[in-house]
Order: sequence, then C-alpha cells, then structure tokens
Amino acid sequence: MAYFLFSLTILCYIGLGLLTATQPATGGDNAMGYGLGLAFLGLAFALSSLAMTIFMLAKGYFHWVSPDSGARVAIVLASWFAVVLTTFFCAAFKWEWPSDANPYPAFLHWLAVGHGQLWIPLLWLVACFLSLEAGAGISASSQVLKASFYAGLFIGSVYSIGLAVGYLRDSAQQYEADIASRKAQDDRWHQETMNEIAAHKPTDPIVTLLAQTTQVRPADTRAAALARVKMHPNWEAEILALLQDRRCYREVYYFLDGNEVTHPDQFARPLNQSILWLAETISADIQDSNNLQHWSFDMYQIENLLRAIDGQFRHQGVDFVPNVIKLRQALNTPPPERFKGVRFDVTSLVDQWLASRRTSRSGRAG
Repeated sequence: MAYFLFSLTILCYIGLGLLTATQPATGGDNAMGYGLGLAFLGLAFALSSLAMTIFMLAKGYFHWVSPDSGARVAIVLASWFAVVLTTFFCAAFKWEWPSDANPYPAFLHWLAVGHGQLWIPLLWLVACFLSLEAGAGISASSQVLKASFYAGLFIGSVYSIGLAVGYLRDSAQQYEADIASRKAQDDRWHQETMNEIAAHKPTDPIVTLLAQTTQVRPADTRAAALARVKMHPNWEAEILALLQDRRCYREVYYFLDGNEVTHPDQFARPLNQSILWLAETISADIQDSNNLQHWSFDMYQIENLLRAIDGQFRHQGVDFVPNVIKLRQALNTPPPERFKGVRFDVTSLVDQWLASRRTSRSGRAG
C-alpha cells in the first residue's frame, strides 16, 4: 500500500512538472485549462502525498525522525505541509508573477523560475522512498535520507514563511486600498451633497435640506444646509407645516435634532401627535413586511426624535411619555411567523428613554 501511494504521488508530481514545463497561453480556453489543470494536479499531489505520509507514520517508516511519537508526527506533517505548499506555489509563480507592487518576496519567484516545483519536492520524495526501503529491510544511507528530508523541510519552511510574509503584505495593501477607496467615495458624496446644498434656492422645497441639518452630519455640510434653510423667509412656519404633514413629518426630526426653533411651544403638540403616526406606520410595516431585520427601523429617525424631545421640548407643557409608550408597543407588533424572534435595534433606545423618564419622575416624587 505504501508503494502504491508513493507511486500515485510520483504520478501527480510528474504531471505538475509536465504542465509547467512550457509557458501557458495568456488568454482564452487554453489559459483556463492551464489554471484548472494546475489546481487539479496540485490538489491531487497534496492528497496523495498526505495519504502516503499518514500511512507511513502509522506503519513506523519515519521512526528515525524522533523517538517521541508526538514530535515525530509534528515534524513529518510540518514537512509535508511545507513541501506541498512550496511545490504548488512554485508551479503557480513560475509563469504568473505580477511585476508591479508585488508584495511577495522576490526569492519566491527565483525558486519558481529555477524549477523549484521539481527539485524541492524531489528532496522530500527521496527521503520518503529511502524510508520505505529502510522499513522493508533494504539498506539505505541514513545520511542521505536525513539530509534529503531536512533539506526539503528547511527550504519548504523558508518558502512558506515567504508566502506568509507576502500574504500579510498583500492583505495590508488591500486594506489600505479599501480605506483609500472608501475615503475617495465619501469625499465624492460629500462634495455632491455640498453642491446640491449650494444649488438650493429659497423657492425650492425646504424639505430637501432637512436631512443635512441634523447634529450627526459633518459640520460644514450642516452649516451650509442651515444657512440655506434660513434663507427661506418663513422657514420655521414651513418646517412646522411639514411636521403636521403625515407624508413628511419624519424629515423634520432631522432638523429638530440639534437645531433650536424660535417657538418650541408651537412645535411640541404636533411633534407629540407625529409619534402616534410613527407608531401606526411601524405597526403596519411590521405586519406587511416581507423582510424584517434587526435594523429595519433604524432609518425611521426614532433616535433623532428622542434627542429632539430631550433637547428642546421637555418643558413645553406636553407629556410625550404616553405616546412614546405607544411607539414602544408598536415595535412589539406580532410579525409574520417567519420573522418571529426578530428584535429591532431601536427598541433598546426607546426602552432607555422611557427608563430615564421613570427615573426622573420618581426622583421628583421623592
């Protein structure tokens, strides 16, 4: 059995050597066939050599590696892994080596161009063959056996470390590229937003500006949007009218979150009424939704609403707690059966707000 597995491994090894002997086509079906062939033969070599290694370990062919069985298994399997990894990547890098900003150490390519996929695994295969011969009672030079084995282990380990270094460098480069790409995208969106704000005229609907006025927006974006809002002669009346409109009231939450109005007493009751509309909308959306997720209501401006109440409407003679409780009850609307167990992230925000109200009330009562 050991010789059969050894022969199978040799066939895969020869197959890799023949496949990489000439430069493959750079495009078309031939290139795809080369890639598939490399993957297939690399996997076949790995599996057949692993089976051979495990069988030889089990039968004691590698007894000479170490008297301790644990150390012996670790060393032999490490040798197998290093040699297989080196063989495959030498085969891959022989004809495929990026020339620009390559993060992998250059010696990996040198070994690949120097037919490392042939002579590096050959060192290990010689050691395996001599171990089989010695196990079968045939005389084998222990010096040659050990030298071949440890040379393969050493070179394979150095190559594997080089691959690890290249992988880490490549990951770092990709991370930096992703960061730069996201920053460029954010900068582009930011500039587009600033351009849209700059193009706003007092005759345009004020509602298009409100989302940019909340306190969580970038300072320059927010300042520009607020300036355009206040270019409307009756900006506060327009915003109040939007708050009383079931189609637009949630947009007003953006503005009220961090921007004081001159007449908060005029806003308090419409704001409280809008909470009931919000509760009705959420309850209906839960019942009719075909895709409920924990974040489903994150964009309903509930956090903006609660901050606005705390910021400028707590002392306007309106009790918001009953309607916020109804909002909380709406978040508990039974969903369709397939969404049972979904808990919305905004629920905890509402719970915290209600808990703070209970605490403040009990403090006043005390």
